[in-house]
Amino acid sequence: MNTATPSPRAATRALIVLTSINLLNYLDRYLVPPLAPDLKGAMTLSDEQLGWLWPAFMLVYMLTAPVFGAWGDRGSRRRPIALGVLLWSLATVLSGLARDYAELLGARALVGVGEAAYVAIAPALLADCFPLSARGRVFSVLNMAIPV
Repeated sequence: MNTATPSPRAATRALIVLTSINLLNYLDRYLVPPLAPDLKGAMTLSDEQLGWLWPAFMLVYMLTAPVFGAWGDRGSRRRPIALGVLLWSLATVLSGLARDYAELLGARALVGVGEAAYVAIAPALLADCFPLSARGRVFSVLNMAIPV
C-alpha cells in the first residue's frame, strides 16, 4: 500500500492509463468467440475444445485474482500490475502464435493470470490516488470499458 498521495496531474494520468488498459482487458477477454470459426478451421478444433477456451481463462482468473489482490495490499501496487500486464501481453502473443490446442489453451489460461493481476489491484491503486469524494466518478470512468 502506498501512503503518498500523487499530484492531481499524476492521478489523472494514472486514471487514463488504467482505463486504457481496462479497455484492452475487455477487448482481449472477448476476442476468442468472434475468432472461433477461424480457430476451428485453422487448428481443426472441436466445438468442445473451443468451449474450453473460456473456462480455462476464467478458472485461472478466479483463482489468481485473490492472490494478486493480497500482494497488492501488502506492498507496492504498481509492481504486481506491471507484472500482470506484461504476462497478459506475452500470453496474448503466445495465443496468436499457438500451433495447436494445448498451446492455445495454456496461453489463454496465462492471459487469465495476467488479467487477474490487473483487475484485482487497479481499483485500489486508483483509490490511493483520489480522495473519497472523487472515487465514484473515478471508478465510473475506469469501468466505462466493460460494456465495450
